[in-house]
Amino acid sequence: MNYKKILNQVKKRPRVHGYISPNTETKLSLIHGLGLFSKRVINKNEIVAVWGGCIATKNEIEKLPKDIGYEYALEIYPGYYLAEVKESELDSSDFVNHSCSPNCKIVNKFTMISKRKIKKGEELTSDFSNHKMNGHNFLCNCGAKNCKKKTFFN
Repeated sequence: MNYKKILNQVKKRPRVHGYISPNTETKLSLIHGLGLFSKRVINKNEIVAVWGGCIATKNEIEKLPKDIGYEYALEIYPGYYLAEVKESELDSSDFVNHSCSPNCKIVNKFTMISKRKIKKGEELTSDFSNHKMNGHNFLCNCGAKNCKKKTFFN
């Protein structure tokens, strides 16, 4: 994926299907490609992102290009996903990266809130692991002291 191209796209149109706090911005990330960062101090329990998208089945997700597919899909019910189905639908809410020591958490599957006070300039992260040793997996690059190195998700 061309992250510089996507970054330009997101800067012009930060919201497509999702919501992001006006106190955040998308920038290049050391964790993975792009990330969502705080533009100011964000207090604990502040809503920072809410995901939106199209409803797609597991079969439809598997037919999407590899750099879209599971990368930007949230399972909402077994076999059904909330997803972006083309690159032009990606928005800032899609670029929250995984961390084994996250500063945000997901509530009700679609909303991400801060777990603690987040400093200005800090990357917003969440734990996307299913905490099992099965499912789709990726090598983790979060850099946390407790990093599992390999993360599994559904």
